[in-house]
Amino acid sequence: MKKIQRLSFPPLFPWRGTAGTLADSRLRGPIPALWQNRRPHRNRRIPRWIRSPLWLGLFLAATLAGCTSARVAPAVSPYASPEIALRSLAATDVKGPITATARIEIRRFGQRYPAKLALMLQKPARLRLESIPLFGPPDLFLSIDGDELRVFIPERGAFYRGKATATNLSRFFPLALPAADIVSLLLGQLPEEETASALQGEMEEGLYRVERYAGGEKTGSCWIDPAEDRLVRFQKGTEGESAALTAEFADPIRLGAAIMPQQVILGGGGGTLTIRYTEIRLSEDDRPAFALPIPEGVTATALD
Repeated sequence: MKKIQRLSFPPLFPWRGTAGTLADSRLRGPIPALWQNRRPHRNRRIPRWIRSPLWLGLFLAATLAGCTSARVAPAVSPYASPEIALRSLAATDVKGPITATARIEIRRFGQRYPAKLALMLQKPARLRLESIPLFGPPDLFLSIDGDELRVFIPERGAFYRGKATATNLSRFFPLALPAADIVSLLLGQLPEEETASALQGEMEEGLYRVERYAGGEKTGSCWIDPAEDRLVRFQKGTEGESAALTAEFADPIRLGAAIMPQQVILGGGGGTLTIRYTEIRLSEDDRPAFALPIPEGVTATALD
């Protein structure tokens, strides 16, 4: 390793020999030390009033009071209870059907799979998507309407039909989730709990964290931005030390009184799904058709 060469400067004070002697021959003679005529501190007498026990007590009390006032007060919760926090969150949910274009990226086992989709979503469990390939017509159609799943792959001439269970959806969706959970998360909303649960809430780094419990065990957590009453993060269940499902929501936009994220990141089962929305719109049709029609001359294959 190359040494860094030090820069040399001429001495600021031309002392030589023993300390206290000038280098200039015209000014010879010892220079008196500054401390020679000063009385050592240890010989000074401390005034009696300072040594008074009463004075020492007042001094310690003032010092402790100053230390106590420097402590940071705990953050005040913007919600009176976790139940009120969840009700405020639900008030900003998107109610009507939504149409959007989405760029997605699936990462699983070190592989990356990008795609572009046209989507239509509506709670509680309605979804329709079509792929938008770089060239040619769509090569994948999928619909969820209540508890029914339909998938059409034109290249194969294959049409699949079955119940919208987590097992069936995992054949076409990178995460094994119930249909209602998929739609809620894609909309940036909190999935509904099927079982009654106890709730606990507190502030954490500017967000309000709500934890759900069932049978004494934690079933999930969510983090709410109290400034906008919107969902920022969500975790469901645990597998050892890691969550079985994680969700992050960013870049929110307003749709009237509702809020929807333009970016959703879902993780679980060793993979991640990133969705980036554009052209988000509220559908003018209150009851659009979600279920895929079976093309003429194609026989549906049962998934169950």
